[in-house]
Amino acid sequence: MSALAVWTYADASGARRLERLLSDGTLGDLSITDGAVVTWARGRASAQVRELQGVARTCNLGSSFWGMLFGIVVSGPALSSVNGAEKRALDESLEGVGVNRETLVSLRRRLQPGGSAVAMISGDAVASAIHALGAGAACNGPAAAADLSSTTRHLTADEECALRRIFAS
Repeated sequence: MSALAVWTYADASGARRLERLLSDGTLGDLSITDGAVVTWARGRASAQVRELQGVARTCNLGSSFWGMLFGIVVSGPALSSVNGAEKRALDESLEGVGVNRETLVSLRRRLQPGGSAVAMISGDAVASAIHALGAGAACNGPAAAADLSSTTRHLTADEECALRRIFAS
């Protein structure tokens, strides 16, 4: 089974630290489906999303998936309120690929201006290993650990197939 896992940090450098741990082999030889790094500068309306570097990926979902996901996380509430919609249709737009409303709400609470995130789709074991070993180490000590949050959403085989069919390049 696969999982969509996102580690969020209160500062812009947190995601870079975890990306460095992933790419330098500190956490072992990891293979993931795909991943992205997100930084959201203070004062900016949107976050910047780029592909995760230095880690073997088995699929390239590309900027279309990651941009859509974090575009909905960052701008979804504002876009929904433009036309006075009470129900957030954007929050339901990725349910078929395993990203439900609860996941989006969780990410909205955690990813704030000035913060960063590492997001990836991987096997459950890889996500658990990164969480247990790497996330804490990427914080540079217990004081920074309070700035780290993680969100994990398990994907069914059908959701992962849909994700690949729609977004893989």
